[in-house]
Amino acid sequence: MLNLLNLVRRELITCLHGDERGVVYVEYALLITLIALVIAGGASLLGNNINGLFTNLAGYIASVTTP
Repeated sequence: MLNLLNLVRRELITCLHGDERGVVYVEYALLITLIALVIAGGASLLGNNINGLFTNLAGYIASVTTP
């Protein structure tokens, strides 16, 4: 029984030794996460700028008097 377990262990190590698919998937996941964080940060900054623009525009419109 112990010989069978050792054989299975050796075969598993041999099969998985050159398999780097998992590493590539992790790298892609990290890259996608980084891109999503950049997009979220950019949207947040852009949202604050647009909010300030509309606030200034509303103040200007409110200050205009009609004849």
